Amino acid sequence: MIDFRYHLVSIISIFLALAVGIVLGAGPLQSNLGSTLGDQVTALRSEKQDLNTRLGESQRQLAAAEQYGTAIGPLVVSGRLTGHGVVLVVLPGADSKLVDATTAALAESGAKTHGTVTLSPDWFDPDKAGARTAAAAKAADQLGLTTTATGDTLLREVLGRLTVSELPVEATPERTKALDALADAGLLDSSVPRLTPGDVAVLVSGEYTATQAQVDARSEQVRALALQLEGGSRATVVIGGAPAPPTGQQVTTDAVSAIRSESRTKTAISTVDHAGLGRGPTVVVLAVQAQLDHQIGHYGTAAGADAVLPKVGP
Repeated sequence: MIDFRYHLVSIISIFLALAVGIVLGAGPLQSNLGSTLGDQVTALRSEKQDLNTRLGESQRQLAAAEQYGTAIGPLVVSGRLTGHGVVLVVLPGADSKLVDATTAALAESGAKTHGTVTLSPDWFDPDKAGARTAAAAKAADQLGLTTTATGDTLLREVLGRLTVSELPVEATPERTKALDALADAGLLDSSVPRLTPGDVAVLVSGEYTATQAQVDARSEQVRALALQLEGGSRATVVIGGAPAPPTGQQVTTDAVSAIRSESRTKTAISTVDHAGLGRGPTVVVLAVQAQLDHQIGHYGTAAGADAVLPKVGP
């Protein structure tokens, strides 16, 4: 058995070790530790100031570049899309400022904006599938659309007929009734009561956040919609901003990322990320012009971009 003397020796040893530590800390080691820590704090403080200075300079340079891009944009895009008609299809969550800036740039390019169609969240809500099916059938009947498609596939066909056409199409009472059927069902809102299809579609992206499975399903719907617009137009460009990074178990993405993530859409439809920046609307116009010339590209600085902007010609 361990007797009392063993415990006594152990306790004395502990106190001796503490005493030695205190003496060393207060004496020979104190100066070295204090000097080392002081030097490290000074170095870190200097590094922080240097980084703040560089950050401020970068922010000023970025602001100047965006100011220049905004100022030069009208001169760059002037007359590039004269004779073309554009319909903007706006997805849920899209930035209204992006829509306004893009509309202004399209006008400066000589294109005629026929209208803006804003889709509601119900367009993608799994719980609203029945309502979408009924509204699509009613709108298709108004259009006299003959097709075997049903459900969301039919809904996309109807929207495609209402928004895009390579050949001129007049706004008829039947087309207006079809548009009203979708609006009355709470699926979309149109900026004009009588929508004339354009030969160009600009699909304005909005971020969406959910589980990976839900995001994958939504992205597939977005790709199908973009392909529908592309199939009926001379050019379809998807624009947006950079999606936020994932948080926890949630995943965030947008239509631009969805298009770039699969070859069948990436090779058929152009995209522009960071379209809301000063240069963004100009890049959108150039992307439309390039696609009209059968040049598909993905522009910006986010993942999947090929270049900052298309090659600029006369």
